[in-house]
Amino acid sequence: MNRTTATQDDMSFATVFCPEYEALLDNCQRALQAWSERSENARSAQVTGEGIGRQLLLLQARFAKSYDTLQRHVHSCERCVGASQMNQLYPECGLNTLTAC
Repeated sequence: MNRTTATQDDMSFATVFCPEYEALLDNCQRALQAWSERSENARSAQVTGEGIGRQLLLLQARFAKSYDTLQRHVHSCERCVGASQMNQLYPECGLNTLTAC
């Protein structure tokens, strides 16, 4: 399992315990999607110039800020830290099988 997968597993586990995490994650995913879609549209339409560059940098900065906020929350929230630790203690237990463990 690579680091990305482990982080995703830890964080999916955190959504069970922390509603704030879920809201921050949704915000982060929307920011990434907006940046990705605008970037892809500019590439496919072969749009260049200072204006599009500024738009893409703004969208990238919004994503970076939302991602940073999410990461800070994950490392400072007692619920998220606890969920991550529980997931490390019981890696064989998924969300669906937690009650069986």
